[in-house]
Amino acid sequence: MLSRSWLLSAPRIRPDGGCMEDIRLPADVLTSVMSRAATGPRAACIAATVSPAFRSAADSDTIWSRFLPADLAPLAYPSPPPRSKKELFLRLSGTHVLLEDGLTSAWLHRETGAKCYMVAARAMHIVWGGSPQYWRWIPRQDSRFPECAELLAVCWLDFSCPIESRMLSENTRYAAYLVFKMDDDCYGLDSPLQVASIHIGQDEISSHPVRLQNNIGDEQNEGAEEGAAPRLPMERPDGWMELEIGEWDNHGGEDKQGCARVRETTYGGNWKKGLILQGVEIRPKN
Repeated sequence: MLSRSWLLSAPRIRPDGGCMEDIRLPADVLTSVMSRAATGPRAACIAATVSPAFRSAADSDTIWSRFLPADLAPLAYPSPPPRSKKELFLRLSGTHVLLEDGLTSAWLHRETGAKCYMVAARAMHIVWGGSPQYWRWIPRQDSRFPECAELLAVCWLDFSCPIESRMLSENTRYAAYLVFKMDDDCYGLDSPLQVASIHIGQDEISSHPVRLQNNIGDEQNEGAEEGAAPRLPMERPDGWMELEIGEWDNHGGEDKQGCARVRETTYGGNWKKGLILQGVEIRPKN
């Protein structure tokens, strides 16, 4: 018979909601059962509220190591060292880690544990981005990266961000978001409509009309381009704006190159100014 120090107790609930005698399970058995039942971080946290016994099992490294990616090395730079796998997960899902290239910010999705990252504007392909009369590079304290791209004047928009499927979690549906701000004196970004698209390998996965600057009424938005209402930007909790470019399924075992692109497809001759690009964020689609 196992000693009490080797046993965990969990209350058994009667059909009428009352408690019966404790069920005593070996700690390793309860942990093993929970490792199969806890399908994600949220489930583990809920299980931890059942009883002290469940909390001990749900907080174990056995459980939380399942929510950490196997290729954790690029992310594993927390200081001081975490005391447990759960603490490591909470750190990596609660803050952004700037990778060694200085152009990629990475973290874990709090709900699922899936890998997320943001690519800096410096790593994007921006048409005329290297011409100082059209774009300039500016530091911003509210950015994750040392500098952002500021639009000075162009009559044609076209920029794209690389997507590397190997940097993402397998069998997960992702979405890419353009993260940007507008100067107070911005203009020309409402017309003509832009087109946002996702390309994986040689395939165009999605393509939608978008409007970076919404200076027109809802009726015009709803009637734009043969009835296709353009996607509009939304404000983020960090004070930046984001515009969904598109979504796709990242299947297991694939190592494909892709891109998220925003461009004008109709030349209108409208000059534009005041767009500030921080980068493109790639995260699981909620």
